[in-house]
This record gives sequence, C-alpha cells and structure tokens, in this order.
Amino acid sequence: MNADARDHGGDDFDIAAIFQEGLAQADQEEAMLNVMLAGRPGAGKSTLVNAIFGERIAPVGTGAPVTQEIKRYRRPHLPVTVYDTPGFELGKSPAEVAGYFLGQIKKEVLAEESEIHFALYCSLIANKRVEQFEADLVRSLAAEVHTAFVLTQCLDKESQEVIDLRTHIDSRRLPIVESRPFPVLAEEKLLSFAGQSILVKPFGLDDLLRALTRVLPAAQKRTLVSRQRVNLELKIKEAEAIVAETALKAAAIAAVPIPLYDIGPLSALQVAMFARITRVMGFSIEPKSLAAACAAVVGVGAAARSASSLLKVFFPLVGSLVNATVAGSTTYAMGAAYIKACENLLRRQIAGEQIDQSDVIGALVKEWKQAR
Repeated sequence: MNADARDHGGDDFDIAAIFQEGLAQADQEEAMLNVMLAGRPGAGKSTLVNAIFGERIAPVGTGAPVTQEIKRYRRPHLPVTVYDTPGFELGKSPAEVAGYFLGQIKKEVLAEESEIHFALYCSLIANKRVEQFEADLVRSLAAEVHTAFVLTQCLDKESQEVIDLRTHIDSRRLPIVESRPFPVLAEEKLLSFAGQSILVKPFGLDDLLRALTRVLPAAQKRTLVSRQRVNLELKIKEAEAIVAETALKAAAIAAVPIPLYDIGPLSALQVAMFARITRVMGFSIEPKSLAAACAAVVGVGAAARSASSLLKVFFPLVGSLVNATVAGSTTYAMGAAYIKACENLLRRQIAGEQIDQSDVIGALVKEWKQAR
C-alpha cells in the first residue's frame, strides 16, 4: 500500500489498490485444503466434491470407472487438492488398501509440508448395507484422517431405506466424523413416475460441510468456507468474524481520538475488510468490479479522493474527531451492511440471475443508506 495512503487522508488514497491488497491478505489467510475420496466405483465421489465447490474439479464417470489409480486434481485458481482413490484391489486386506492409499497421498502432501485434512467415504444408498470389508477400510482410514461417511444418491433422507441403513451403520460403531453417516443428494435428479416427472432438489451438503468445518484447522476451515458453493450461512458467519475482528482493530487505531482529515489507516482497514469479506463470500464477480463499486459509492459516482470521504459518506454525523467508540461501531456497521449486500447478491446469483457492476453498486448503496 502507498505509504501516504496509510498515513494521510490525502488525494492519493486509492481504494482499488487497498481493496486488491485486502484480497491478497484474504488469500494468505487460506491454506491448501487436501481432500481424499474413497469408496466403490460409481459411488458418486466426483459428483460429490464437484457439487461442494461448484465446479468440475474431478471428472465424472459415465460407465467405466474414471480412476484406475490414485489421481490428483487441482485447479490453478482454487486452493483445494482432491485425491481420488480407485476401487479396491481383490486379495488385499482393508488395512493394506487403506495403508496404500494413505501412504501414496502422504508422499504428495508431505512434499508440500501439508497433510490430508479429511476423507470422504462414499457409499451408494442403493447398496442398502455396509460390507465388513468397507467397515474395516473406513476404520483404517479414520485412524489416520478425519473421515466422513457419505450416503450418496439419497432421494429422501427420511425414507425407511435411509433410516435402516443409518441404524445398520450406527451398529458398526465406526469412528467417523460426528459418529454418523451423512445422507446426501449432490445434484438434482429428475424422476419419472406414473407418467409424471418429479424434480428432487439436492440436500445434505450443508449438513456435511458444517460437520467438516468443526474438525479442520483454522486456515483450512477458511478455505472450505470461502470456496464451497453450498452453505451461505457458513460464509456469513465467517464474514461476521472478520467484521468483529476489524472493529476491534479500528477501535485500537482510534484509542487516541484522531482528526477526520487524518483517518487514512482507519479507512484503509475498512476497505481491506470489504475485500476479505468479498473473498469469504466467494463472489463470482471480478474483484475490480467490486472495488469500483466501493469507489463509486464512496465518491458518489466517482473515485474517492480522500480517506476521510469514506467515513463522511457513510456516517456524516461523526464530527471532526473519530474516537475508539465511533471507529469500532461505524466499522462494525459498515461491515454488517457489506455482508448483507453480498448476501442479497449471492442469493440472486444462486437463483440463476446474472449480476453486473450496476447491481453491485445498487446493493451497496441500499444497505449503506440503511446502516447510517
């Protein structure tokens, strides 16, 4: 960041540049998330992980299994690595299979000074039971890594079929995440029955994600929350934590009251907060567009010329001095308004609406007016 922008509220206060720095900070707060997939061929492993992150990370088979050996999938813009394991080799014990899978993957992740953060064991609901081999394999995996047992292609989580299978799995007393399986339909399914078509909506992924966030280290949790495309509430909760943290820092900056014309560090902190929230909320909008939206709102249609204009536009009644109470409360209110604007935009995106820069500006103006 420009040193003058940090120290003064002058003409060189560059919202877009500070916003970009905030995005870089958010990226540093994340860490590579290593995910292991296991289960019989055709169990929906790739479909599951692709649904979680909202893009095609692992290829999906259409008949013959895609994976003949352990495969690593990584997208250049996504701090997530997926290790997809093949079907079980006949003649090997569950412990041998698990040992081979884990050993090969650990070679990869240890080379990057990392670890396997969780495994997803997938089993088709149509199988109706868990064979002894699978149960022992899951035990061996769970002894080394957090393992979630996922019942895939469920059409009704309350069906007797699901209830019976969950009871059967419970009787196995497997050391799995939350000591229970997770019934999931990863993508919508169109069913035909008696000449009628019924569309079954996806479910269960949000429950699975909440459970996984409880077992992950902080940096990997941030990665999962910000990069997943399923649970908006998790994103909001993480964004609220950023706002609370930033409000405390803002109050510390203004512990000794500062003149409104010299609030460069405070305003920079607030813009960086917007950027960090943007990353956590996972917008599929160009960061430059959001930075431009901030500048347009602050500058009332033009780029902001000073740091003090940020606080004047949002909260015109703060007076000529900013003390700790004002700095903390206004920063908190600004962050809450930004989260609400992002939430509304994301809900529109999830519903299939195309969002452009004018929509972003409109949403921010609306929420910030209400926050004042």
